[in-house]
Amino acid sequence: MLPIKPLICNSASDLAGAIQAKKISSESLTEAFLEQIEDVNPQLNALVQVTAAAALSRAREADAALSRGEIWGPLHGVPFTVKDVIETAGVICAAGLAPVSV
Repeated sequence: MLPIKPLICNSASDLAGAIQAKKISSESLTEAFLEQIEDVNPQLNALVQVTAAAALSRAREADAALSRGEIWGPLHGVPFTVKDVIETAGVICAAGLAPVSV
């Protein structure tokens, strides 16, 4: 059975509310999600490219912005994944690659 951590089981809007209320930092939430990825991804192989350093850097930026009173939007500071077929800075885009035979 895969481990479940209570913090990461909350909805994105609840997590955003907790960040904006400063009950949790974006950095600590991102660390919790990265830990879960580390725990379960070897069995699932759901994420091919994990950009942990970039995610933590952006989380720190979100926390700093919040401390200045800036809100980037309704999900300010909530980490998320992006499918690798969408071009993203620093990530190899898999869109248009020839299929790999196994």
